[in-house]
Amino acid sequence: MHPDSSGSGFVVVANRLPVDLERLPDGTTRWKRSPGGLVTALEPVLRNNKGAWVGWAGVPDVELDPIVEDGLELHPVPLSGDEVADYYEGFSNATLWPLYHDVIVRPVYDRQWWQAYVQVNRRFAEYTAKVAAEGATVWVQDYQLQLVPKMLRMLRPDLTIGFFLHIPFPPVELFMQMPWRTEIVEGLLGADLIGFHLPGGAQNFLYLARRLAGQPTSRGNVGVRSKLGVVQVGFRTVRVGAFPISITSAELDEYSRRRDVRERAAKIRAELGNPKTILLGVDRLDYTKGIDIRLAALEELLHDGRIDPTDTVMVQLATPSRERVESYKQMRGDIERQVGRINGEFARVGYPVVHYLHRPIPREELIAFFVAADVMVVTPLR
Repeated sequence: MHPDSSGSGFVVVANRLPVDLERLPDGTTRWKRSPGGLVTALEPVLRNNKGAWVGWAGVPDVELDPIVEDGLELHPVPLSGDEVADYYEGFSNATLWPLYHDVIVRPVYDRQWWQAYVQVNRRFAEYTAKVAAEGATVWVQDYQLQLVPKMLRMLRPDLTIGFFLHIPFPPVELFMQMPWRTEIVEGLLGADLIGFHLPGGAQNFLYLARRLAGQPTSRGNVGVRSKLGVVQVGFRTVRVGAFPISITSAELDEYSRRRDVRERAAKIRAELGNPKTILLGVDRLDYTKGIDIRLAALEELLHDGRIDPTDTVMVQLATPSRERVESYKQMRGDIERQVGRINGEFARVGYPVVHYLHRPIPREELIAFFVAADVMVVTPLR
């Protein structure tokens, strides 16, 4: 596959574009910023590098032309409704996500989902192969696209390919449950550099690479040798490391000092009844975030009289997420019941102890909540 002569020298490949296509009730569409940490972390990098971004626009069954948004070239990859159900809601979020988060929820292993995952990964690799200039650097993101590095290398051996996993990588014993474990490890080993958040994840992967891809198979696999952070795959050297991701903290700090943000923060405190202490949780509504556990802890502290409900308020902002996946529907109901129970027992009329918002919050408003709060509560089960 030959690159487009005017292709991009730096390409990010992720399940989602940094903007989502939104279908409005009247049938028209508009673009809006995608939720989630991956976009928050990567967007500034790309804007500074005049790069291209390959990803899905968030709506099934639409073919879209590439768009340029703020100097960023966006290349939408189409997904059918069935592929959204099987590759995205199925294999990515009901198989890989729970498996990689220590099986908090039981993963489902379904051959049809796996076939959709392979098919969609191939489409992402083909789109990327067309977009990337000769010798470009391509940075593939996250668990939805773990087969892309190998597929892309076969299409475009001239590229430098990186891969970063934005979620934990599981212990070896858990990963061995996965029927397609060898294909996933080999898919990742198509990259030149594979990044994880934590050294433990990198270590788990190195061990698996040795164990799974290192055994010659009937397909005549070249053995894999690995030492400190390096895996030898045939004549290629793959580097493996831990690179904890961060955010543009200086920009956030600057933002938080603006007068309008400070005024909004003071208003939020007043609207909450000017309590002595405001606890704040901000999460996607996901079972890995431990929202239920933090609410249970708050309830215990209230029961034990260690927190006074008249001067302490908890605000939980929960962004809707994966609302068609069964385990998410159930969790949402459980958390809403918990909030109701705590308020039923400890609130006074007009003064809830827990304020729970299940909707996306605009960034400016979110920063005002950060400024208003006294304690940030982050309690992932990991």
